[in-house]
Amino acid sequence: MCGLCGLLGEDVHWSDPLGGELPRRRERLRRIAAINRVLAPWRLKVEDFQGSAYLLLGATGRQELASGLEQLWGQAEAMLGRPLDPLDPGLLQHLEHGR
Repeated sequence: MCGLCGLLGEDVHWSDPLGGELPRRRERLRRIAAINRVLAPWRLKVEDFQGSAYLLLGATGRQELASGLEQLWGQAEAMLGRPLDPLDPGLLQHLEHGR
């Protein structure tokens, strides 16, 4: 798929809400805020890209586009050069204490 078609076409991922009380854009921004809380200990950040993808930003300036959460997690691991465990005790402590 060309880059323009990827931006214009909306491919709904299983993690996207099918319905809900919040407008789709607001829900997406809420999800990005939660993702950023999870990735913060590894100095990674995610931004919205055109409402259809995630832009993963590394501490060194590296950037990657991801179309869904699964691809985003894989790219975060590739960017850091190691697997990331969502059940890591340090991460869970970080999330529990809101640091």
